Amino acid sequence: MKNLIIIAIAATSVFGIVSCSEKKSPQSFDEYRNYVMERRNNPDAYMNKDWTEIEREYDEQRLKAEKDMKDWSDEMKAEYASLQSEWESLKAEANAEKERMTQSTGNTTLYGSLLPEGISSDLSNVTAANILNVHEHFVDYTSAKKDEMSREEWDQTEILWERLGTRKNELEKEISGSDNLKIAEQKVRYGSIKATNRPTAKAEENSDAKK
Repeated sequence: MKNLIIIAIAATSVFGIVSCSEKKSPQSFDEYRNYVMERRNNPDAYMNKDWTEIEREYDEQRLKAEKDMKDWSDEMKAEYASLQSEWESLKAEANAEKERMTQSTGNTTLYGSLLPEGISSDLSNVTAANILNVHEHFVDYTSAKKDEMSREEWDQTEILWERLGTRKNELEKEISGSDNLKIAEQKVRYGSIKATNRPTAKAEENSDAKK
């Protein structure tokens, strides 16, 4: 009987040690982790957002989590440092994209030509209903002007094309199957035009610079 009591006490002690090592994270920590990783795993969805508001939301989540820091295990503290690093990385990407967009919108005349009338250069009013038309107009204009475009114009065109691709990804679930196929055809068409004419524009520009 005495041996059984000793075994029971030992088992209880081991269980207690295991329970402590598997300490459950506070809800505030879980919410902070989810906030950061949701955005880190879907960066394209947050590149063109208002980062003043996003930073405010982030600080609320961070401060809320830090109030329970006394309950964190060493593993949670290490994960917290990693999550902060992930956030700073995402913010740096967003700032770089904002800078690129600021520079690219300098040539408003080109963008106004590449996009149908009424479509803003930030593509915020591109919808599933009009995105096929936007692609067709874009490629038609590029095809018509391909022999006249300078290196800078090709670079600006490529930036806007990439942003249009990002916008398409955001609307993917809303675009019909037939429109998706037609957009794919426009992508192939644009790729062919770019492959043939962009390198030539660069070569001509380099040649002119040497004269």
